[in-house]
Amino acid sequence: MTANSKTCKAVATAVFFSTLFVCHAIGAEIVYTDRHLVRYDTGVVYDTETGLEWYAGPDKGTSWQEAKDWVTGLEALGGGWRMPTRSELGALYHIGDGVNNITYLLYNSGFWIWAGQSEDSSSRWIFSFSYGGEGWPGFPPADGGRVIAVRPRRIY
Repeated sequence: MTANSKTCKAVATAVFFSTLFVCHAIGAEIVYTDRHLVRYDTGVVYDTETGLEWYAGPDKGTSWQEAKDWVTGLEALGGGWRMPTRSELGALYHIGDGVNNITYLLYNSGFWIWAGQSEDSSSRWIFSFSYGGEGWPGFPPADGGRVIAVRPRRIY
């Protein structure tokens, strides 16, 4: 285990869950925390409220199809990643978090993040972190959307 047990205890106390769970579940060192979010040195961000793990994609404008292809091909840390739902992205929206109203733990320079495919396969959804809205105007944002992968918590 690479994590310092004192660091794990301090973080575990701060976010109200077991030190053993945090330090041994992922086998990685905690590098930052932000409210209920914990970032590990692997780049994974764990949400202690939802039980989801997040992994930020490249910080560049992408089309919805490029985002989907990136997530589908993502093998990082055991795979199992998917595109987030609109409501999952909405749970990350927090006014005042950095410039983009999203935690700095999932840094990206854009305001738009692609969501998974809707029930209508012809629709592509995107979430705006500038104002907390969602939708699909029929064309991608000028700077392209960003991509973040999500999956249920993995216990290693």
